[in-house]
Amino acid sequence: MNLNDWAPWVAIAIAAASFLYPIFNGRSKKIDARLASIEETQKHDREQALLRTVAVQAETAAVRDRVTKLETEVEHLPDKDVTHRLEMLLAGVQTEVRGLSERVKPIAAMADRIQEAMVDKVMG
Repeated sequence: MNLNDWAPWVAIAIAAASFLYPIFNGRSKKIDARLASIEETQKHDREQALLRTVAVQAETAAVRDRVTKLETEVEHLPDKDVTHRLEMLLAGVQTEVRGLSERVKPIAAMADRIQEAMVDKVMG
């Protein structure tokens, strides 16, 4: 027998062994450990994302409540037209008070003179 006669058969046997070895041996332990690590990391990441989502939802609900309260309070405030009318009315009241103040000054002076006369009459 010649070595050249055996060479094709040896090549076929090596190829078949190389093909069948991973099938029967399965994944290596190193790959299994790496996949388990990746799965654990993904599980942890999903849990963290869920926690962050719940926190964001709670904060959003709190902000929504605050905005609703503010909207309710703002509804009761006067608008710019009402505020302008109030300013105009207050300006009118201020003018009237100044006029009354000028009218009251002579009356206050008369009351002071009457009081002094009464004090002089009682004392004298």
